[in-house]
Amino acid sequence: MDATSPRWQAIADSEFPWERDALAFVRERLPDHDPYRAWSNFEFIADDGSINEVDLLVLTPKGFYLVEIKSRPGIVEGDQGTWTWRRADADRPHTVDNPLLLANHKAKKLISLLRRQPALQRKTSTPFLEAHVFLSHEAVDCRIAQDLRARVHLRDAGAGRDERPGIVAALTRHSAGTPVRTRPDRPLARAVSRAMQEAGIRPSQRARRVGDYRLDELLFEGPNYQDWTASHAAIDSEQARVRIYAVAPSASDDERAACRRAARREYEILRDVRHEGVLAA
Repeated sequence: MDATSPRWQAIADSEFPWERDALAFVRERLPDHDPYRAWSNFEFIADDGSINEVDLLVLTPKGFYLVEIKSRPGIVEGDQGTWTWRRADADRPHTVDNPLLLANHKAKKLISLLRRQPALQRKTSTPFLEAHVFLSHEAVDCRIAQDLRARVHLRDAGAGRDERPGIVAALTRHSAGTPVRTRPDRPLARAVSRAMQEAGIRPSQRARRVGDYRLDELLFEGPNYQDWTASHAAIDSEQARVRIYAVAPSASDDERAACRRAARREYEILRDVRHEGVLAA
């Protein structure tokens, strides 16, 4: 596909050059015909009220995929719980929760939202939405154990015997052992496109602010809350941890009031905690 294809919808333009490069890598290698569809850089509010940002959503004849992009160089190792990047020119390693877990949570919430839309309610079967992680930096050395890498991919490279299948192959090629689910066709692609519109999918709000703080990165997601790193809008060196309590759009006034009381109690308990390794509330 090229950048003008109607089958690729950039809901918002990425502000990060490495993310734009990763998206262009995938877009340029996807065929430009039905049932292929793709949406990039959008967010949705799930049934539980949580805010969810999506880097890339792709529909192909093979399946339906939510792709989380990680563009960090260096050696990456990890297990089911955490991943760590190490670089020779960095003072300390960078450790995060396994991004595949977060992507999987997003996928479950998004497909639940889409299936409730009229366009997909009329379908007798709907696609399974599978989460994948794309390690897009050309200088990444992935050393995650092979049994944990089924849905973790690098860039496709080479040809013939020297070919290294990567993210595009994972999205488009059928392989032995792949479970047979609902395989997207042209009518299903059109229905998914309508469902995206009906769900009110909107551009990713990367500049979202809470008070004087700008939300930067989702740290952790609990059963009814999300923790974000945040930086002060005027003082870049001042960082904090912001907890957003998710309230379902259908919640009653009493449920919303109870959530506010719980948030206030938690803040009053934590506001005086000061420790070098803990972000202030």
